[in-house]
Amino acid sequence: MTEEPASPFRRIHRWFQRLWRRTRGGGSPFERAVSVGLGLFIGCLPLYGLHFPLCVAACVPFGLDLVAAYLAAQISNPWLAPLLVTLEARVGSALLGRAPLAIGELELGRFGDVFERALVGSLVVGTGLALLGSLLTYLIARRGGERESATRFERTLERYASAPRGDRWYVDLKLRSDPVVSELCSAGDLGRLLDAGAGRGQIGLFLKDRGQVSELLGFDPDARKVAVARAAAASRERFEVADLASFEAAAGSADSVLLIDVLHYLSPGEQDAALARVKSWLVPGGRLFVREVDRKPGAFSLVTRLFERVATTLGYNRASGALGFRPVSEIVQRLEALGFRCHVRDASAGTPFDNALIVATLSPPPV
Repeated sequence: MTEEPASPFRRIHRWFQRLWRRTRGGGSPFERAVSVGLGLFIGCLPLYGLHFPLCVAACVPFGLDLVAAYLAAQISNPWLAPLLVTLEARVGSALLGRAPLAIGELELGRFGDVFERALVGSLVVGTGLALLGSLLTYLIARRGGERESATRFERTLERYASAPRGDRWYVDLKLRSDPVVSELCSAGDLGRLLDAGAGRGQIGLFLKDRGQVSELLGFDPDARKVAVARAAAASRERFEVADLASFEAAAGSADSVLLIDVLHYLSPGEQDAALARVKSWLVPGGRLFVREVDRKPGAFSLVTRLFERVATTLGYNRASGALGFRPVSEIVQRLEALGFRCHVRDASAGTPFDNALIVATLSPPPV
């Protein structure tokens, strides 16, 4: 994948895309529910003029949806705010053991008293509305997400209609059951995606069908799997036979790179070299998604490593040498040394495995 130098308009467009992804945060039903709940709670606080900075402080550091939170905070609009403050003041009066204020007692000299009552009451009213709003948001988002995912799964599965039956079953199972799929669905716009170790290509093609990917290039050392991926691909979706050591890509040619269950097929030294090569493929601000088993004490980690060793021994997966499992913390340290900012998320929900997803964003060079 080659790329001409980006124009100023293109750079500004990418900056706004990254800003939008940052403000929208994760897209899972749970994250949407938490975002709306926080917005409702903040909107109930009688701290008018501070609702937006409070939403920013509550959402951006944790990857939540700032837009959804701030819209929910608009519960304190000019039509509802008087009723909301009155309710909060009455609840606050009861909690503080004070008699409710009559209309004639609402004067400027008692502003501090009224504010104290409303602030105390807002903690209770806000919590109640936040819980109710979060529950409703979660139920609606989950139902809508299930319908949307089912439709888009079918669209991707249709690509593999002519593939061997075993490959069709595998693709179907992976798309519907692998937790990393839902994690990547919540990653927002991925732009030009490079899928390293793409296998049959189902993850990249699914993300392309979802509209998250503008251009897809994948590679894998298994020629048979690549043939299946090529048969499923269309225009602007390419798959090549290569591994991390031999694949060549132009510097800054990808907005996102996937390394899903790939690194442990390399030795630790080869992993470090591969991560340095991947860095060169990414644009500043680009993201690298690394899913790996976390080598640590525990039954789930042991089961995951054993499963990978069996698959390699049977020839289902290919490895040139001994599997190089590492603690996820070591991979994160290496990525941070290369200039990435890392966020680690669980990628094992609903499975007996112990996998972690590292979302690493390449920091722009110092000015």
